[in-house]
Amino acid sequence: MYSLIFRLIQKILVKRSFYDDFLKILNQENINHILEIGCADSMILQKLDKKYSYDGYDIDNNFILRSKKKYENYSKYNFFKESIHKVNFDKYDNKKTIILLVGIFHHVNDELIKIFLDKTKFFKVYAIDAVRLDNQNLFTKLLLNLDRGNFIRFENQYKELLIDYDFILARNKYLNFKYDHLISVKNINIKNIETALNS
Repeated sequence: MYSLIFRLIQKILVKRSFYDDFLKILNQENINHILEIGCADSMILQKLDKKYSYDGYDIDNNFILRSKKKYENYSKYNFFKESIHKVNFDKYDNKKTIILLVGIFHHVNDELIKIFLDKTKFFKVYAIDAVRLDNQNLFTKLLLNLDRGNFIRFENQYKELLIDYDFILARNKYLNFKYDHLISVKNINIKNIETALNS
């Protein structure tokens, strides 16, 4: 029921899909495995080419159990109940795997993110999060304050934390109201991302 309501809300609120942009970038990268942290109900699998392997991680066991049941006939899809800082990245090929995080960093404190960063130095990483900016209007600031994430950071705070990452500020790009996101990437060609976002 939650997934149905969540998807209905998304259809109303979302004007452009995070996942569509990610898939455009994915086609430019020489990888065969997607590792999504904070996968929820793994919406990306509705559009993902079956040639890719996929591992989804989430701390909510209900999401994991539902996805395991839904995709039980797909041997290349796996789901695990695990937190961002406890994932065993050693079992993945960092040259062939890309890590996807949609709206995750703003739910995680600096200490746990630093553990994640230390474990994923050589991986391709694509993350997108809500971001605070000094010149946002009152409505946007109110929405950010109402978000369940306790760690929505200012742009400079993300940049100080995510060392060796590249960044693109996406202002009012994804939702049907004024709301800003910061795309943070590592070991991915930034020009490919800019091209995808402008298409």
